Amino acid sequence: MEPTKNKLKSPKSVWFIVCQELCERFNYYGLRTILVLYLTSILNYSNDESTMIYHGFIFLSYFMPLFGAILGDSYWGKFKTIMRLSIVYALGNIILTGASMANDFTLDNQRFIAIVGLICIALGTGGIKPCACTFGGDQFQLPEQQDQLTKFFNRFITAIYIGSLISTFLAPELRKSVQCFGRDTCFPLAFGVLSLLMITAIVIFILGRNLYVKRKPENHVIFKTFGCIFYAAHKKIILSTSNNDHWLDNAENKYSKIEVSDTKAALEVLYTFIAYPLFWALYEQQGSRWTLQATLMNGKIESVGWEIKPDQIQTIHPLLALLLILSFDHILYPFLAKFGIRRPLQKIIFSNFMAVLAFILAAVLHYKIFGDSTVIPTTKGQFVVYNGFNCNARILSSSLWVDNIDIDPLGSTKFKYTPKSDEDIVNIKLKLNKSCNSYVNYGNLNTNITVSRGESISYFLTSSKKEVKLRRINHYDDFIKPKNGYPSLRIITDDDIKKDESIVLVTTGKNHLSYNISSFANENFKQVAFGNYSLVHRGGLVSNIYLMPATIYTLVIRNDHDHGPSKHL
Repeated sequence: MEPTKNKLKSPKSVWFIVCQELCERFNYYGLRTILVLYLTSILNYSNDESTMIYHGFIFLSYFMPLFGAILGDSYWGKFKTIMRLSIVYALGNIILTGASMANDFTLDNQRFIAIVGLICIALGTGGIKPCACTFGGDQFQLPEQQDQLTKFFNRFITAIYIGSLISTFLAPELRKSVQCFGRDTCFPLAFGVLSLLMITAIVIFILGRNLYVKRKPENHVIFKTFGCIFYAAHKKIILSTSNNDHWLDNAENKYSKIEVSDTKAALEVLYTFIAYPLFWALYEQQGSRWTLQATLMNGKIESVGWEIKPDQIQTIHPLLALLLILSFDHILYPFLAKFGIRRPLQKIIFSNFMAVLAFILAAVLHYKIFGDSTVIPTTKGQFVVYNGFNCNARILSSSLWVDNIDIDPLGSTKFKYTPKSDEDIVNIKLKLNKSCNSYVNYGNLNTNITVSRGESISYFLTSSKKEVKLRRINHYDDFIKPKNGYPSLRIITDDDIKKDESIVLVTTGKNHLSYNISSFANENFKQVAFGNYSLVHRGGLVSNIYLMPATIYTLVIRNDHDHGPSKHL
């Protein structure tokens, strides 16, 4: 006679649970993939503020399962908990989508609405997280359907990674490849599609309501576990001596032996995973700092005419997860076994080592992007001469130990000098090319400049009423690169065009971000967005400029009355 377990068919209800999980994970992973860029580019939070909001959202999403488990096991039951919190979840998605469309609202109101939406989403996704998988397990009769239960768990995990794989790739495409509401991105479309998937998840879950096995809430497992721990600890403190082998045995006069034994087993597992919070805190950097780092890189693949979006780097995780799931038993584990890595704890240690390696590579990459900042030794000084003429200027000063150094038209040259005191006065002689005669009355200049220890000072060679002068630009140069990786831009111009409102830098993107030259009149370095710009004068194109991330630029502009503005970067 065949065993009973072979006569029982796999319950059809679990397919509704698997499909519901796929749609819900599609929503969650898609949302978190594009979240940090939404916070920085639309809500105008700084990188640090966006990182804190993102990780606060992640923390709440993974803290809420504690309360979701209590509601599912002790009060509402798993079915009602999933249904009710899924509605809160979907409502949060609708609110967030609305916030991304509310262009007529003030920025503060948009931020408030978005935060409310994120809180609702975190409450919903965290609340249903502990119930979905266990509710699927409730559909099976054990031990008769143990094999079928194992297959369900495999399908459930596979559904999670399929949903996350598709959404982590698709959501960045939707928010970047489409333009809407006057922006060169379309976060409302991305959030709207994700909201539709969450609503679909609810509909699928409801369709299977008559097929589900719905167990009544009865076990206050979490309350009893914490109660057992606190009661045993209290007894341990007030009792000076105890004959019990384990401190949790002090709770046996109030809790059953099974409850005490289960609590012991739970604590022993916690010892193994005590370092996991640190690992997951680092893991979640993929959605914040690693994504922000990716914005500083060029993702264009010229051969196919497609660009890898910064937030699409998160697609690597579900892709590799699916590949590893398929290769664990046949490829990966046999390969690790050749190096003596066979036990679960050894595999965990190996995985953590790989995570350390990943962050080392991320740090190296970050250094490659930013490079070294300009640091002047404390015993030396530096000064930079910018040529404001469309002709060569030659340095003739013997006190600098240089001779016949030419500065190109609108170019610059750096000089190192060792001052004898904190500040030295240095004589400098310059000779202008004959082609400069149309700008000035004479071609030579003999003047003094200041050189300071540990500092860099810039000077601009220009003219005033056809008289050559070398004027100092502000106090000291600030060559510190911004933490956010934005380029720093300083614009040096002739006095007669400093306030010219008709000269602007305009981005070539569809959002037409522009900087008026007059806003740089103080000649300080200013953080600007990186990318391609057009220098425009009275509607006409002067030149195209590309500003790279984590780079410091000085743009020299001269107004030639015969030919208009000219520039050098």
